[in-house]
Amino acid sequence: MCGPKCTCFIFLISVWGVCFLTIVGGLFYNHSVGLLEDLPEEGRHVAKLYNDDSKWPERVKKIDELYEQNAYNAWIAAAIHLGIAVVCAFRFCCLRLR
Repeated sequence: MCGPKCTCFIFLISVWGVCFLTIVGGLFYNHSVGLLEDLPEEGRHVAKLYNDDSKWPERVKKIDELYEQNAYNAWIAAAIHLGIAVVCAFRFCCLRLR
């Protein structure tokens, strides 16, 4: 098992991960233009389907869905990091009591 130093290190990294992923999730949820490149790519066949100007609203809707899905993914990862931080905090408390 991990000792107190390793447990504390993992706890701090997990807390940092929670903060970072929560902020990134919020930016994705607000459709930050700077994160447009981080969206999953549309396939070439999908880009050809939406190449027509009349289908642009459908493409915008698809991009909005990708933003929201990335936000949810970031928040799920933040929750996992939070769980790891709780386990590490519990482990650190147990080690201090020994």
